[in-house]
Amino acid sequence: MSKKQYDIFISYRRSSYDTANLIATRLKAEGYSVFFDMEALRAGKFNEQLYDVIDTCTDFISVLPPEALDRCVNEDDWVRLEICRAIEKKKNIVPVMLNGFTWLDPMPQGMEELRNYQALTASSIEYFDMAMERLQQKYLLSKRHLPVRKIMKVASIVVTALLAVVAILWGVFMMLSQDVCQKYATRLTEDANYIHLIAETNRDLKKDWEKFSIACSYERKPERMEAMQQSMLDRLDVAEKSLKQLWKVDSVAMDISTYHSFLLSLHGINAEEIAISPQFATLYYNDYLGQIESMRRAARDPNTIYLRYADALFEVFDHTIYSFYAALLCELTPFPKSSLTTFNEMHKLWTHYPLDIKLGEERAYYEDIINKRSILAQDALSRYESMLEEQDAQLEDQELRLDSLETAINDGFSQLQMQADSAATAMFQSMAEAEVARIKQENEQELSMRREKVEAKRQMVEASREQLEELDKQYVQTYEKLKEKCTLEEADDQWYKWGKIRRWSSFLSMLAQSRQQLEEEGIRSTSSVTPEMANAEMSSLLSIYQTYHPESKEYAAAAKQFYREVSKGKRTYAGVIIFGFKDDAQHPYFRKGDIVIEYDGKPVKDYDTFKALYKENKEGKVTFLRLNGNKFDEMEKPIEETDIVGFLDLTE
Repeated sequence: MSKKQYDIFISYRRSSYDTANLIATRLKAEGYSVFFDMEALRAGKFNEQLYDVIDTCTDFISVLPPEALDRCVNEDDWVRLEICRAIEKKKNIVPVMLNGFTWLDPMPQGMEELRNYQALTASSIEYFDMAMERLQQKYLLSKRHLPVRKIMKVASIVVTALLAVVAILWGVFMMLSQDVCQKYATRLTEDANYIHLIAETNRDLKKDWEKFSIACSYERKPERMEAMQQSMLDRLDVAEKSLKQLWKVDSVAMDISTYHSFLLSLHGINAEEIAISPQFATLYYNDYLGQIESMRRAARDPNTIYLRYADALFEVFDHTIYSFYAALLCELTPFPKSSLTTFNEMHKLWTHYPLDIKLGEERAYYEDIINKRSILAQDALSRYESMLEEQDAQLEDQELRLDSLETAINDGFSQLQMQADSAATAMFQSMAEAEVARIKQENEQELSMRREKVEAKRQMVEASREQLEELDKQYVQTYEKLKEKCTLEEADDQWYKWGKIRRWSSFLSMLAQSRQQLEEEGIRSTSSVTPEMANAEMSSLLSIYQTYHPESKEYAAAAKQFYREVSKGKRTYAGVIIFGFKDDAQHPYFRKGDIVIEYDGKPVKDYDTFKALYKENKEGKVTFLRLNGNKFDEMEKPIEETDIVGFLDLTE
């Protein structure tokens, strides 16, 4: 492909950009081919393409503001390089001297001839038009081309017509989109209505469970205890059966056509996000069936540990149902108000619907609510786990005390025997033997009783350990269930796969925070599900993701190291990772795999946070991590060209 030829090359300092731009605009309007927009070519190493333009142009205009030549003493100064190239190629050079400009004395080496060219003075804006006429008539050698003004006039008419057509099409598409928005807003509301059924079931179960739990702590008669247990089991069976009969949500993601996705996008609605609504609702449903099963286990064996675990699940549910409604309102916010008729009618019947959450807020508002509720749910589970750890430690201490007691009893009996054997005279021998026999008999009875108590306490310790092991098995089952849900399938969309990775990262972060909290309280965790296990699974997920999408190699490696540090408690669970650049453009300093963690000194949790901070101050500095071997280097740069950068959230 042949290179474009230019008539005029304009050289300028940034301080004279406005004047240089005005000159370029005027010359282009008069029909000259002007090379002016060269900031991209000046970045970094002086570009050879810039030399090619100078070599082929006819006229070279140098706009000289005050102190324009001061930096020309540096050999790599780009203004000096441009002027020297023009002098070397014997171009028609026109110095345009602005108000306050003075020549250097002496001139930098290689630029001495610049003073010999006929210069044009442009010291006053009032005489700018006159100066432009003189420039064209007396200074420039280039000739004008087509009548640009006439072409621009015709072009403006065409553009106006095109804009009118676009406006008409926009109006048509917006009208067509109303029914589509109504359809999917109704579908989201219907799915949410089934979640409301779960909330109703949970509310009624919670009342009955509280009565059962209190009665278990007082009831001592076995026959009445068995009747209470059976009644609670029957109640749970009825609740589960009722839910299964009423549940009608399809577990497959909504099939949204490309055309419908386009119409939804006109309102800023992400079709991919709302498409997974039935899958999310089904996941919520299956989780609650798991909660009922945990309650059923506690009803069969109503010990303190199981009962408290069921209580913790009720508390977790209260937080998760609140988060669900916040997520629903976040999804419905972009929809036109006219499409929310079904929601406005149905949500009034939802007894658990939180009236303090507003519709129509920014995405960050809802994410903040969800994050706070997630932390409260994690705290509830962490408190329960801490209780188990404390009880396990108490059982171990109790067993040690029992062993010490048995040793002390045996030692006391041996001392009595030794005292009897050392009796001084035969006269007291028989008395000593009788006394020893009596004491021995008494101690044997006491020892027998204490041994029975020790054995009973041993059995209690063993039973408690078995309970802890059973709870750990349940924890492992929960881990495996989540692991199965986060399995990457080849048929999954790339960003749906990344969503599963983000969900697993949330679980990984929860484990790491839970362990750190226990360590701060001086409690040693004995759970078989550890942050190390979760991180190993995360590394496997990212490797599989990279297999499906080889282009992710650079940012997948950085993500692995990031989550590895999160699992060890060395990295805050927040940040966005760079996965690519628009049209494969080269950014001044960002690379694929860089992770933005702060902007303007404030933490960046996700991309929405980053955008909000950037909106507040577009001249701040961005702090980011760059993978170097097996560790991160932390860097800080002024913000620049974020529009070409593709970001992915690392958190859920």
